[in-house]
Amino acid sequence: MEEKMERKLAIVGLGYVGLPLALTYALDGFQVSGVDIDPRRIESIKASSLGMREDFDGVPVNDVLRTCLANGSLNVTSRFDELPKDVATFIITVGIPIDNAWALDMSMLTSACAELGKLLKKGDLVICRSTVPVGTTRGLVLSTLERASGLVAGTDFDLAYSSERIAEGHAYDEFRNMPLVVGGINRRSLDRATQVLGAVNREPVFKASSIELVEVAKMFENAQRDVNIAIADQLARFANRFDIPTWELVEACNTHSRVKILIPGIGVGGHCIPYASPYLFGSLSSQDECGDLLPTFVSARQANAAQPGYIAGRMSRRMGGLAGKHVLFVGIAMKDYSDDVTGSPAVDLATALAKVGAEVHVFDSIAEAPREFGRETDIEAGSLWADALVLPIRQGNVDYERLKKAVVAEAGRLILCDFRGVFEHDADVLQQPWYVRL
Repeated sequence: MEEKMERKLAIVGLGYVGLPLALTYALDGFQVSGVDIDPRRIESIKASSLGMREDFDGVPVNDVLRTCLANGSLNVTSRFDELPKDVATFIITVGIPIDNAWALDMSMLTSACAELGKLLKKGDLVICRSTVPVGTTRGLVLSTLERASGLVAGTDFDLAYSSERIAEGHAYDEFRNMPLVVGGINRRSLDRATQVLGAVNREPVFKASSIELVEVAKMFENAQRDVNIAIADQLARFANRFDIPTWELVEACNTHSRVKILIPGIGVGGHCIPYASPYLFGSLSSQDECGDLLPTFVSARQANAAQPGYIAGRMSRRMGGLAGKHVLFVGIAMKDYSDDVTGSPAVDLATALAKVGAEVHVFDSIAEAPREFGRETDIEAGSLWADALVLPIRQGNVDYERLKKAVVAEAGRLILCDFRGVFEHDADVLQQPWYVRL
């Protein structure tokens, strides 16, 4: 007989995964408490003034947040000891950063588990939803919780793993409608976690035979996309070598019913895809083992990391060098229609240009550009001084027809580097000498 579920839980970590998840449960009638050790994050949440571009059935996240805070269905704090004492279900959504050498920083997850362990009681359930290297849940998470609590996992408290599968901007829909895979340290953990996750998710839950299987599944889901992006970007390089239109080539390939080549770009950014292969690598014991077991993923990650540098080289050749040239980026986020610059290849490209002497400015009222770059608030004004306009992404605050007119007005002096195919189907633009495609 299925146990009655308490409609009360706590979310550990209130970032791009944790906060939408907390609101998803709050909107479904749960009493949700959230904790994040960053006081500034908590202040922004309490003020309902997030830059996060999420909506909940068309209602902007800040409006939903304001409502849930006002009616008490969501409470947030920066202190673990301020979480309600009667909460028995905890969901961890703390990330694992990587450095430029692909080394994993497990300190944030370890610290969160240590603090959470101090609160654990007999009968509690912990569900880890962070993307982690294989063995992390049964290893680091379990041992840290046991050490801090003095309790025994599987006997005194239950532990399960189910990675998130959301894309930024679609969190609410995908928390409810994306199928889930769940693993537990025992059957009771698996069943309890399935019940909690299924309370807001409408799709059948895949109950896996082990936690480790679910951890690996998540890493390969994202790493496979990293490989597919590398294929698309290398197609673009090859097409450029023979002066073949990249987007037309992709469209031609994709007329085959069993082929799905992605749209190429300037690289891979964000919290998920660039991290997947390093998480796989971090699960292994040596670089040699990575090369033996995962050569395709190693090559793809190297290729994607190098893509902004390759694009910078193309721009340098096209412009006869970059020293002293003025470049205006129209959009700086890590992907289309985003406010997030985490791992943004647009930032990497801008940095590469600046390192060889270009003066870089950014037009983007949605995403916040790094301070080392200048800010431009008007495309037409920027086109008067810029030597090149760069379109690394599509952004919601850009009037592209106005941009086109600004470039045409400066034709012969200004080039347009359209690396997202914004004008790929505009016959008036395609044949212009000032138009540079990917």
